Amino acid sequence: MSDIGALSSRGSCCHRSALGSETSFCTECGKPLIRCMAVAECGSLLNEQGLCPVCIKLELALDAGAAATVREGGKLALPLTIGNASPVGRPLFVTGLWVKEDDGDLREISLPFKRLEPGAVSNVAIRTGVLDYAGVHQVDLRIAVATRYQWREEEYVFSSAIIFPVETKDPSGPVTNIHVEGDAGPGFTVYNPTRIENDRAAGRDTHVAPIQLNAIRADRSERLLKRRGYENGLIVPRNVEFDWDGFPDGDAPFAGPILQPSGLLCLGRNSTALEVGANAARLLVGTPDNIDEKASLGISRQHFTLYTESGRLMLRVDSQFGLLVNEQALGRTKTVALQDGDVIRPLREIPDALSVAINFETQQDTVQRVTVHRRSR
Repeated sequence: MSDIGALSSRGSCCHRSALGSETSFCTECGKPLIRCMAVAECGSLLNEQGLCPVCIKLELALDAGAAATVREGGKLALPLTIGNASPVGRPLFVTGLWVKEDDGDLREISLPFKRLEPGAVSNVAIRTGVLDYAGVHQVDLRIAVATRYQWREEEYVFSSAIIFPVETKDPSGPVTNIHVEGDAGPGFTVYNPTRIENDRAAGRDTHVAPIQLNAIRADRSERLLKRRGYENGLIVPRNVEFDWDGFPDGDAPFAGPILQPSGLLCLGRNSTALEVGANAARLLVGTPDNIDEKASLGISRQHFTLYTESGRLMLRVDSQFGLLVNEQALGRTKTVALQDGDVIRPLREIPDALSVAINFETQQDTVQRVTVHRRSR
């Protein structure tokens, strides 16, 4: 299991309910409303694949009129266009492009651009190696794209495949005959440069429209290329359950996923669940019956924030005093991916006064529950 398919399919009822900014569950079907991190700009929920269909609107295409006949022993240039079709003015960041020919290895393509504004299209030429045999060949593409909001980033990888024929060196030899366009299955596009060249010779216009490429989410490639999740393959989905242990009554939210529209869990001295909503926890030194008020003043009103990003559980330091994660000191605005068993100590000068430990409960390669353990002297 991965974060693909981890979120339930979204019906129109969920989108209607989400119009209420403080609504956490669909009032009609009862499903939790998992909003995009940039909901303030896009107004969208995450779809069944765990991504925002408004912020991530990738378009891939080939210029159908740019190719000539390709024969055995030759090379083929594939003119790829990458477009951002976001309908709400959200930029898209192209963070990587890889190509794999037939049974070869992935090789990364250098890109002259990174940021794509809404409606923008950029071009990159994909050149194959020597095509040393006649017949049907395949080029696989992997493209990594990211959406960003404030300090956060969600990155995804999409795959596409182009199937094309290579003719024999002998012009009088047999011709590999496939259609210029066709659906060979999810993520596959059939491309026939020889047919295009014949159309040119016959005076038919081959520049009317590009060939649209089918692109599908590639969750396995996301992990192999280290774009989502941890290096060991573990992934924390956006709808992971949080459980709270060792917090006094009223100082932590109910167990469940992050349902705040911001997608953030803020922890600090004055951020009690009753004051700021369901996704914040209060941190004080001592027990409910014996609060150490002097030591507690070292905890900022908002000391640190927990959130998920690209399949990882992240911590961001909000306090000017900083904190410790295990033995590592982190200053304000620093972020770190938390691992199972990590211990957060908000008070650097008296680290044993208060700690917050993180534990993962996993099923296969997915974190099902994060338990936040509070311990105070």
